[in-house]
Amino acid sequence: MEFASATRQLCHGISFAEHEPAPMLRLRSGETWGTEYLEAGRSLALEIGELKFCLGYITMNADGSRNTLTCPKNKALRTGTQCESCRRLDQSKFMHHFHKTGEAPEGLRKYLEQPHFLYIASFAHGVTKVGTTSAQSKWTRLAQQGAVIARYVARATDGAAIRVIEDLVTEHVGLSQQVRQKSKVKGLASWELDYAQLDQINADAAGRARDFLGAQRGMEIFGVQLRDELWEQPAFARPVIGAWDAHALHAWTTTLPGSTVNLRIRGVLGQSILADSGDGTTLRLLDAAELKTREVAVVEQRGDFKEEQSALF
Repeated sequence: MEFASATRQLCHGISFAEHEPAPMLRLRSGETWGTEYLEAGRSLALEIGELKFCLGYITMNADGSRNTLTCPKNKALRTGTQCESCRRLDQSKFMHHFHKTGEAPEGLRKYLEQPHFLYIASFAHGVTKVGTTSAQSKWTRLAQQGAVIARYVARATDGAAIRVIEDLVTEHVGLSQQVRQKSKVKGLASWELDYAQLDQINADAAGRARDFLGAQRGMEIFGVQLRDELWEQPAFARPVIGAWDAHALHAWTTTLPGSTVNLRIRGVLGQSILADSGDGTTLRLLDAAELKTREVAVVEQRGDFKEEQSALF
C-alpha cells in the first residue's frame, strides 16, 4: 500500500541522543530518513494521517549494531507497530528471552556481551518499574521511556545476566517490567503526586531492590555490582516535570489521527510533547506515541495561532 501523500512521512516516534541539542521526531519517506528537532520555542503544525502503517523490522550486524529495514509491502495496520511478516523477521525480539532460551543471532549476542545496568524508574502517577539498559544506551533508554525519576541499582557484565536479576526483582520485590504509555500521559495530567512524593517512592523501591539483590548468594557469578546512582533528567524534560509538579499541566483534548494540530513546543518527556500557543496560554501534553506508525507532515509556523479550546470551559 502506497502512502497517501508525497508530502507526508511515516513517523517512527521520538528518539534521543545524549549529545544532540533536542529530541528528534524520526520520519521516513521510502528509504530516506528525516529528522525534525523538537526544540523548545519552536512553532509548527503537524498534519497527521488517520491510517497506521508497519514500521518494518530490525536486523543485527556482526558487530552488534542494528539496521531498521522498511516493510516490503508498506502494510496498513489495525494495532501495534509491525505486520506479522516483519514481526517474524525482527531479530531484536530474541533480546527479551535470550537469558531463558539461549537463542539469538550472532549480532545480538555481540550486543548482549557488553555491560548492562538495572534501573528503577518511576512515572508521574506513582507506578514504578524495573528495567535494563546496555552501557551504550544507559542515558537514552530512560529518556526514551519518559521516566520522571530513576535510579540505577546494579551493573552486570552482560545483557543475559542483567535480565536474570531483572526477573528476580520482578518476582521477589514486586516491580513490573512495563508501564503503558497512556497511563504515563494520564498521570502527568492527573496531579495525584508531586515531585518530592515521587522521589520518595522511587528511592524506597530502589532500596528494596538493592536490599534483595545484596542478600542473594552467588551474585558475583553474574558479575553483579550494586549501585546507588540517580539518573540525570534531560534539560528538555524539566519544563514538563516542572509543569506537572506545579499542577499546571493539562491533557490534550482533541483527537490526533486524521487532524492538524498547532504546537509551540515547551518541552519533551519521553514520547510526550509539552506545548502551548504563546505566553500565558494553557500548557498541554500531546501523546506523540499517537503519531508513531502514522503519516505526518511538518509545517513550520510563524506568529500566533489559535489555542486548543480547554475542556474545562
